[in-house]
Amino acid sequence: MTLNLITKYQPSSIGSKNLTIYKLSPNENPLGTNKLVRRQLQINRIKLEGYSVIIYNKLIQDVANMYNLNKKQIVLGNRSDELLSLLCFAWLKEGDEVIISEHGSLLHKTQVLVAHAIPVIIKDFNNKIDINNIIRSINTRTKMIFITMPTNPTGSFLTIREISQLSILLKPTNILLILDMTYSGYVGDDRYPIKMNTNIVVIKTLSEIYGLTPLGLGWMYGRTNIIKLIEKVRSSFNTNRIAQIAGSIALTDPQQHYLSRSFNMFWLIKIIVILREANFYISRSYANFVVIKFDKKLPISLIENYVAKCNTNVKRMSEYKLFNSIRVSVGLPRENIMLTNHLKKLKKHRFVLVTHRTEEGIKQYWKI
Repeated sequence: MTLNLITKYQPSSIGSKNLTIYKLSPNENPLGTNKLVRRQLQINRIKLEGYSVIIYNKLIQDVANMYNLNKKQIVLGNRSDELLSLLCFAWLKEGDEVIISEHGSLLHKTQVLVAHAIPVIIKDFNNKIDINNIIRSINTRTKMIFITMPTNPTGSFLTIREISQLSILLKPTNILLILDMTYSGYVGDDRYPIKMNTNIVVIKTLSEIYGLTPLGLGWMYGRTNIIKLIEKVRSSFNTNRIAQIAGSIALTDPQQHYLSRSFNMFWLIKIIVILREANFYISRSYANFVVIKFDKKLPISLIENYVAKCNTNVKRMSEYKLFNSIRVSVGLPRENIMLTNHLKKLKKHRFVLVTHRTEEGIKQYWKI
């Protein structure tokens, strides 16, 4: 069965149950929800007993105004996840192929399998999507190409020149180029903006950068026939009223976006510089997280347990084929400094693998 090929998502859960756990694994905005959003939601006294198409349409218009887009080419969804699932459901049939990055979101593979299509995993180069590998993988069965911008977990992205090159190549075909830009709000690079072409579908969220992650509000932009198709198969009320109102309010406050991105950029660079100076291998990231690679001699479970001593949980990367690595989200200043100091001490410790022979057999454990 197809479902047997899918691995259930497991959130990180490392840390003491008796102390505060600093979550540096789920890529949340440490600055929290926009104050304007919190205040306005209280004032509005939202009525929860009825549906509202008016608010849904207002948010679409607000998104269109913000990004100078045609509102008829926008559809809302419950996070980017639902929109990607709807695309797979509506566009794919059994036996179709979808090209996915080796280090892209694990959910992409799941969504393709559920649609009874075939995920084609391409190799990345230096933790970045390789366009040449994408081109070599295209055949008559290819129906979609998923690209995360920036990628999760590595935080890299394809430039506007690379995306344009791929888009031009795909124009004579019926292949959809899907850009999952969930973490785009954190990117401050002139090479990043995307031109909306006819064969490109862009998916973004109003969650991460605005501190609205639990509300799970996403939106998709594509050519009219694709949007009409998604409108047919989506649930009539797939985004809740509170999320819609909060999204509209958040878009009226560009200061929150600027503050969150500036804060993230400062601490992201600071974490990378500190750990590189301590001889850690850590790639440049343009999102709100970084991947840290460790010496192969030490098992990743040991490193996770060591980090947990400061009541911090992180995300292991083995399921993304990034072995002996962890992903760390940017947190509040105290959390960031605590983590980097703890990792720097890790370099100075000598870990010894102790072996004991008992009646039950051989037992091994690490000690400092």
